[in-house]
Amino acid sequence: MRTYIDPPSGWKYGFPKVYDGSKDGDILAWLVEQGYPQSEIDSLGSQFYWRSWAATDQPKEFNQGIATKKG
Repeated sequence: MRTYIDPPSGWKYGFPKVYDGSKDGDILAWLVEQGYPQSEIDSLGSQFYWRSWAATDQPKEFNQGIATKKG
């Protein structure tokens, strides 16, 4: 299942990113491979967490910017 992963302060490192558990392997190793600092993971220790939600295909018009009023 493809899932968006957003670790603490992930925006600094280009997150959220799509993680595919069937091919990406260990999620902590994947985070580091994707540019998330190991030091951030280590600093939280057993309290390390991430937000996640299903990665679904969105309709093309879903993210095309601000709609303008016609007329």
